[in-house]
Amino acid sequence: MSRRLLTASALLAAAVLLFRATHSPAQEPATPTRIAKSDLKALVANAHSSDQYRQLATYFHRQEQEYRTKAAAEKVERDRRAAVNAGLSQKYPRPVDSAEYLYESYVSSADRAAAQAQHYDRLASNSTM
Repeated sequence: MSRRLLTASALLAAAVLLFRATHSPAQEPATPTRIAKSDLKALVANAHSSDQYRQLATYFHRQEQEYRTKAAAEKVERDRRAAVNAGLSQKYPRPVDSAEYLYESYVSSADRAAAQAQHYDRLASNSTM
């Protein structure tokens, strides 16, 4: 019974984090949350002003936050699956392996988005000087 309660509380915590990340009214940006892939490509190719660099940095910061939230939720799922003792003769990939790979993918995507956001933050600060 306590394992169910622990799992339920972990899932509830992940849901609360996801809700806060997506519905934070204090951080309403001036740029739209979603940018079409073609618009993003055009903005990356044609960005020359500090406002354009800031818009790109904001977009990639949001992407990073989204991937970190997904990674946190997937980590909870990975830990839940790892706690299940299903025996020694499991076929590959085990459910815990799939959750681990998805978690690592989200973390990697978040790191890439953070690096891009940092790059555009630097460009925005350099172009204002």
